Amino acid sequence: MRYLTKFMPIIFLIFFLYGCLTEKEIAIKKIVPTRTGAGIRLTGPASVESVFIRHGQRMVFQRKIGEKRESLLVNFDWKKGESYTFDIKTADETFSEKTSPFEKPFPFELGKDDLGKPTGEVETAQINEWSKKLYEEVDASAQNRIGVAGFDQTVRVYNNKGKLVWKYKIPAGVAKCVKFSPAGGYLLAGEASPDGNIYCFCADTGKLCWKYAAAIDLGTSKGTYYGHQPKICSFSIVGEKVYVSAAMTLEDYIKENSRRVKYWPKKGILYAFDLKTGTLLWKFPDSGLLDTAPLKVSVDARGRYLVFGGWGGSANGRIRQKYPENRLYLLDAANGRLLWSYLVPPAMEYGFGSASIGSGCNISQNGKYVACCSMDGRLFFFDIRGCAEKKIPHLIYEKAVSMPLSVSGIPIYAYGGKVFCDDEGGVLLTIGRTYIAPAGKGLAKAPDVKHPRENSLIKLDRNGIISWLWPARGPIESPCLSRDGRYLVVSMCHNYITRSKDMAGIYCFDLKRSGGGTNKLLWFYKMEGIGITCGISPDGKYIGAIEGILDMDPRPEYQDIRGKHRVFILS
Repeated sequence: MRYLTKFMPIIFLIFFLYGCLTEKEIAIKKIVPTRTGAGIRLTGPASVESVFIRHGQRMVFQRKIGEKRESLLVNFDWKKGESYTFDIKTADETFSEKTSPFEKPFPFELGKDDLGKPTGEVETAQINEWSKKLYEEVDASAQNRIGVAGFDQTVRVYNNKGKLVWKYKIPAGVAKCVKFSPAGGYLLAGEASPDGNIYCFCADTGKLCWKYAAAIDLGTSKGTYYGHQPKICSFSIVGEKVYVSAAMTLEDYIKENSRRVKYWPKKGILYAFDLKTGTLLWKFPDSGLLDTAPLKVSVDARGRYLVFGGWGGSANGRIRQKYPENRLYLLDAANGRLLWSYLVPPAMEYGFGSASIGSGCNISQNGKYVACCSMDGRLFFFDIRGCAEKKIPHLIYEKAVSMPLSVSGIPIYAYGGKVFCDDEGGVLLTIGRTYIAPAGKGLAKAPDVKHPRENSLIKLDRNGIISWLWPARGPIESPCLSRDGRYLVVSMCHNYITRSKDMAGIYCFDLKRSGGGTNKLLWFYKMEGIGITCGISPDGKYIGAIEGILDMDPRPEYQDIRGKHRVFILS
């Protein structure tokens, strides 16, 4: 008893501190209005039983939680200018907080996780160079899962709270792209590696269902640089069919005025697989390979048509190609047969001998329209109703959105980016960075001024008339739409011309809001480093994003590192 009396002050102190800690843990730290409701941040993890939201005396939301949580996302329709009272019931007590009036939505961070060190001879992005170095991918599923293809040789899946569900370490190379099946049951992942594997996983468990090595068709590489290995470029999944594009870049030389000039030949192929079994359904071409890189495949919602464009391989038109990079190709998605192709003529007055399409092609979900944008900023819009069977493309319009122009005798152009084509024939187009056109080769290392349409988000109607335009302050990367076309998210890295990164991060737009691009921008989530990529769930509730590292000091002997290599889960 004497010993117990001696230690009583210590025991009381322990209980007092524990009580203070518990009280601190169950306090509300902040409430953030979001696009679909509100995010609630607690001061620490707490066993939350239920959440209630009141507007005045009226109950507008209630939900059982039954989990230990530090942050919560609740979905309800709030009204601008109104305040709400949040009641959080835990195992011990119920505590409340009344908000200030909700005025606009903000991003809410649900979780984040550090990713590993990139492999495949990948360096840090530099403030005075255009490349973001990391070409990773994120996708969000209908089952609230976030898939990540990382340059640290790893495929990861997180839940919507930012908790890692599973990960898969690939043997070599880098993970390049990911795509969930429409129902969310499967995750497709592609790599750039000596084998160029396509993987199909069970999205919930990470169990490998099947895989296929594109190196069987493309060949392999003994080098360790991922850019010259067989790589999976893109996936499109419709029903129980998976459509895949794959490519490989080589190095070679051509003769030009009695000297050898390096260029980069391409090899490419397209596949269709059965989603569940991995059975190969068809290849395009059915024999041989493309001599260009099909960076993106786009398929309509009924799986009738597939469209892709070429990218590279012609050495700016000096190499004759069987499948020219400046062609748009429409296939029958059922059997992989070519229905028609359309030649995009190059802007030769600015030194272009060819005009790649690359990722700048898309088919509307109803299978009526196709849009593509060439690298020199020209948009081509097609009506494919009936013309697919006739095997004759029907061009509705061609529009020079960001054609080259001359500044102080140096021709510059803004790179034609990615496109989205809706069921009514509207086109959403991104225009990228400013570059010097081929005719200006040798006149300057980098452009001193930007093209007027540089780094823009542009919406056009069915007749090619610009409805609105949003001028960004940096490169618009990896645009992604929610299934209903309402929410658009884009990532942004640094501006190598102005040498700035203060605009780097994730941007979210509500395309249903009236007005121009500035009115449609809901929020900006700033990153310490640069925005590499992002993806949004089909219902628009969850956003996955990757941050990359940037060196702010252009001098080779110094470094000023900003940011981390990590993934964020946002709402």
